[in-house]
Amino acid sequence: MHSRVNQLAILPESFREKYTVKTALKTKPAPLLYLNLRPFFLAGLFVVLFVSPFMRGLFFPVELLPVQAGIGVAFIFCVYDQILRREALRLQTLDLAVLGMVIAYAVSLLTAVHPRPAVGELLEMTAALMVYWMAARACTGRAALDGMLAVIFAAAVGVALIGFLAAAQVFPFPGAYVNGVITSTLQYKNALAVYLGAASLIGLGLSVKAEHLWPKLLLAAGNALCIVVILGTMSRGGWLLYPLAAAACVALLPGSLRWRAVYHLVIPAGAALILSRPIFAAFGGDEPALALPYLGSVLLSAVMLQGGYHYLARWLNRPEVAENTRRLVAAGGLVYCLFIGLIYLWYAGAAYPTAAAGIVPGKVVQQAAKISGAEPSFQARLEYSRDALKIVRDHPLSGAGGGGWNALYHQYQDKEYFTTEVHNHFMQVWVETGTLGFLAFLSVWVFFALTFLRVRRHTPPGDQPASLTALAVAIFLLGVHSAFDFDLSLPALGFLLYAGMGAVRGAAMNMGGYGYQSPEGPVKRKLPAKDEAAPALPHSASPGSLALLAVVGTVLALALIVPSCRFYQGGVEGAKGARAILAGDLDKARTHLEQARRLDPFTASYAVDLAQVYAVGAVSKRDANERDLALAEARAAARLAPYDPQVSGALVNVYGLVNEHELAVSEARCILEANPVFEPNYVMFGRVLIGAVVNSLRDRQFDRAAAYLGEAERLPSRLEARRKSAGTPAGLVLVLGQAACLRGDLAFAQEQLAIAAKDPETAQEAGLWQAVVLARLGEETKARQLVTELSRKDPAVRQVYEELRGLPTMRQ
Repeated sequence: MHSRVNQLAILPESFREKYTVKTALKTKPAPLLYLNLRPFFLAGLFVVLFVSPFMRGLFFPVELLPVQAGIGVAFIFCVYDQILRREALRLQTLDLAVLGMVIAYAVSLLTAVHPRPAVGELLEMTAALMVYWMAARACTGRAALDGMLAVIFAAAVGVALIGFLAAAQVFPFPGAYVNGVITSTLQYKNALAVYLGAASLIGLGLSVKAEHLWPKLLLAAGNALCIVVILGTMSRGGWLLYPLAAAACVALLPGSLRWRAVYHLVIPAGAALILSRPIFAAFGGDEPALALPYLGSVLLSAVMLQGGYHYLARWLNRPEVAENTRRLVAAGGLVYCLFIGLIYLWYAGAAYPTAAAGIVPGKVVQQAAKISGAEPSFQARLEYSRDALKIVRDHPLSGAGGGGWNALYHQYQDKEYFTTEVHNHFMQVWVETGTLGFLAFLSVWVFFALTFLRVRRHTPPGDQPASLTALAVAIFLLGVHSAFDFDLSLPALGFLLYAGMGAVRGAAMNMGGYGYQSPEGPVKRKLPAKDEAAPALPHSASPGSLALLAVVGTVLALALIVPSCRFYQGGVEGAKGARAILAGDLDKARTHLEQARRLDPFTASYAVDLAQVYAVGAVSKRDANERDLALAEARAAARLAPYDPQVSGALVNVYGLVNEHELAVSEARCILEANPVFEPNYVMFGRVLIGAVVNSLRDRQFDRAAAYLGEAERLPSRLEARRKSAGTPAGLVLVLGQAACLRGDLAFAQEQLAIAAKDPETAQEAGLWQAVVLARLGEETKARQLVTELSRKDPAVRQVYEELRGLPTMRQ
């Protein structure tokens, strides 16, 4: 009796193949339910990738939180789609590295200096993990991969178009065009440049293997628009990295596609570079809308050149075309490529600015001429990184939590500067998550590179999709640029980064980068040419593992959805409360702010606003309970944001209202210690100290008053020691005069107050204290004349004068 294999061997080959396929299909595990959830999570993923760049890069919570909730919902569909298909969970090293980032941000909560930003960063990283996993499961076929990339490219073209129309004053998008620089919907020129550069590479990858003419024409026009806007960003870093990334993309493509990729690159680039000069001239002129027809000429040129190249290539492939003709055409194309490359080098490297000015916009040439390692912006970034390492030294293992840099950097800087981001995402991660998170972030890049290399090694050159190579280079472009800017602090670009990594990982699972066990042994799989669902594995997940996946996936999704929704609703209630405060309706404000506190107990501003509402009620109603509530909320706010100057400044006012002057001094001291190089903090602290001295003298607490006076008198020397420069600001001179008056040193007080009276900002208050000094010297007539003069500007001066005049001096 023959075996089954022998029986098949005697059949015709075509019948054997058909019969074998049907038999193999019968071995696939049947789904739990014949329900396809794939379209739902694909729709969620594609909507996130398309919409997020238009929402100011999701940099602000009001836009980020709803998107995060949507990601959580889409992730639930993704998890249950995997469960219904009975797919085993096969974690790879890249998956574990991305998961390690989430764990690192979770661990950083233990040492976070500000809880709310730390929780926010954990939620954002969790959302990035979900985007990564959905992209990995989405890109099971070449069409699915190209579909996701087409969504990304379409979004980038839309962002570029909005930026251009805003510069032309046709579409008024707030913040999209500022001081002659296009920032579009991302609101930051460098992030816009690298985003459009990455999208341009993706468009290049899609166009190289496009079979039909129309997709090529649309991609060429889109790329030309992106390059025009990249020029309009005036981002020197983007200008330098884009051609390098484009060259790397072309070099990594199979040899049969390289020249085609070169032409597909230089056709839109040439149209943009050569014809964009009048566009930028129009932006700076009286009629910026004149840039529109010039843009039309750029797009038309790109389309015509792309169409001409398409038909020329088809004609050259005919057998009747002579070889010399082909060589002549190739030489002409090479000359064109060199010409475009030379133009780019002229303005990007500023090698020949005079010659370049005749072709490319003069403003672009001037900006390019500043490209240098000694440029102040570059040196500032190095300083930020040095200060970040100082923070890491004090928070080495688990970091300072999300928002740790913005909370702490003033304490470590040697000179005054302001930046909410490190401008180096690697350092940003190190500060926020410590060495654990930094190593996890490095491992993400290492394993991503290994995954991409595995795809190239196990896939024949002819089968490698150009779009996958372009995507990988675009991801590395984002990563390299993030090493000296804060692009990835915009969640929209972070989601794009992890979606790209997930897509490469998903493609690797279906292109032979990994194998699976079949009865005949390991089998290498290639990415299908059509977007059929990925072939099910011969083995399926056990019921126990599917149940565990359901529990973990659901809990993880809810851990993102619930806080995001609560924080968003808390923001809505907090905004209503703030508007009610401005309107003077304190009862309504209290209701909204209490609700905001319940929904989001981590945001300090709600507690601060509540403390102010309670403090006003305590003063107006003389209600001790309201006073206690104000102090409780104030202490809660101080715990939630101990290094936030806005929170601390509001708390100083709260403590002053409820006559807790010692607490007010303590909070003002925290402001100064949090930013000891900011001159106004010394003036503010001095004024609070003088107020505390006045109240201490009123209560005849001379020892406490003396301590406050001594601290106030030392402020100028503290400032000079910190900034190492001469000169005392008028506000501190006023403080010195006030302190001398209260101490009884009237001669020195007169000298300092006379100096302060010359400054418009301190003249009124200095005049008031001059009157007090005159009264203490016995010159009542002059004092009252001065008070009368000052009262014309502020009637309350007379009452304050009488209160100060009646204070005892330290010598009594």
